Amino acid sequence: MVICSKCGKREAAFRRESSGESLCLNCLFREMEDTVLKTIRRYQLIASGDRVGIAVSGGKDSLVLMHMLGLFRRQGKIPRDTYLLAFSVNEGQPFSCFYRMSRVDIVKKIADEYGIEYKTFAFKDIYGYTAADISQGLWSKGKNTHMCTICGVLRRRAMNIIGKQHGLTKIATGHNIDDEAQTVMLNVMGNDLKRFAWFGATPENEVDEDKFIPRIKPLRLLREEEIAIYAYYHGIPLMELECPYVYTNPRYKLKFTLAKMERDNPNIKYSLVSFGDNLSKLVRKGVEPTIHKCKYCGYPSSREVCRVCELFQEAGLLDYLTKMERADKQEEPTSSNASTAS
Repeated sequence: MVICSKCGKREAAFRRESSGESLCLNCLFREMEDTVLKTIRRYQLIASGDRVGIAVSGGKDSLVLMHMLGLFRRQGKIPRDTYLLAFSVNEGQPFSCFYRMSRVDIVKKIADEYGIEYKTFAFKDIYGYTAADISQGLWSKGKNTHMCTICGVLRRRAMNIIGKQHGLTKIATGHNIDDEAQTVMLNVMGNDLKRFAWFGATPENEVDEDKFIPRIKPLRLLREEEIAIYAYYHGIPLMELECPYVYTNPRYKLKFTLAKMERDNPNIKYSLVSFGDNLSKLVRKGVEPTIHKCKYCGYPSSREVCRVCELFQEAGLLDYLTKMERADKQEEPTSSNASTAS
């Protein structure tokens, strides 16, 4: 029987190759929570009076994030006056995370347990079109735009819209160290140096604070497999169905490439993220971004037309702006099957 390297009392249940430690579940979970707290405190991700949105896809990462932030607030490890709003976005395509959630009730259960408000929204209500509408428009015109691009670009904008309407000061996402390491590799392979200016636990937001709400990534130093174990033992179900579009997403292949590299270098993901963080500091100092306002929607963009409007334009659906203008006149984006826990 192998004894836990930390407490020296309980039987070890997990081998952490990056450090050579054998940990019992109690020590593993305590270390994971401590890592998240250190990330929050080091980068000052949450302050007293913050209104934090938690982007919930229904996957293990976002649900563990929701659980941890609720737990930390109750324990007083983050300010107790922090307002937490968890929200999910229905992209409106058959394999959306919204439809693949293992159990929607688990989100409501966590919300009830920690007094977190929870709401759901839909692309259809925000933009007037679904991701399926946009993909059909693009593909019918011979544009080979990946569904992950469509969902990702529009989801990021939707989070800003929802956040502004609800007075959020931060939006927390469930990115883990695997996600961050993949991002570093994609930026390097794409020779996209400027993208590192937005890399980190809390990407710099000097473009237009009136438009963009800062994103924070409290889980960015946790490994995906450790999050899966934490979720399982805390009663958080894993998604049973994988989105079929993921298999042609460049990140999917990188996931396995990194796994192979880890066999020789167990700390490769930490090294990549550290490299990304250091390069990000240099880029922010040395690169002055050229920012325009999108000629259609007015959002800050590095190009004349922002990526959101470009997608709608190429799909022949630029009239989404008219639909959004009507939505802007409402107090908040229409929520689909919205529920509240308080």
